[in-house]
Amino acid sequence: MHPRIMIIDDEEHIRTSLACFLEDFDEFDVRTAHSAELALEELRREPADLCIVDIRLPATNGAEFIRIAKERALCPRHVLHTGSTDFQQYVDITELGMTGEDVFQKPCDSMAMLERIRQVLRSD
Repeated sequence: MHPRIMIIDDEEHIRTSLACFLEDFDEFDVRTAHSAELALEELRREPADLCIVDIRLPATNGAEFIRIAKERALCPRHVLHTGSTDFQQYVDITELGMTGEDVFQKPCDSMAMLERIRQVLRSD
């Protein structure tokens, strides 16, 4: 069974291109959601091993999504994918159990993100 990844981003082209990129490696089961609310609903049915989360989402933001997903044991690991350069003023990633290595600015080096995803999934 492949690790399950959920991509949460409100920008369809980013969500789709990232999902296609990861699916090309044939080592992950990838799902997507355009909002934190939809992702949480999907994760209740089938949890994920790792979520790639945009920090700026409509309604529930990415940081709050991560907190909820961890509290409810829906997804234990996360990587941030953000276009926001000032997100650190609003989000303490260490409180989310993350480091700077888990944050990727859009547009990012997809291969670097892939390698970090692999590292995070192997960390247990």
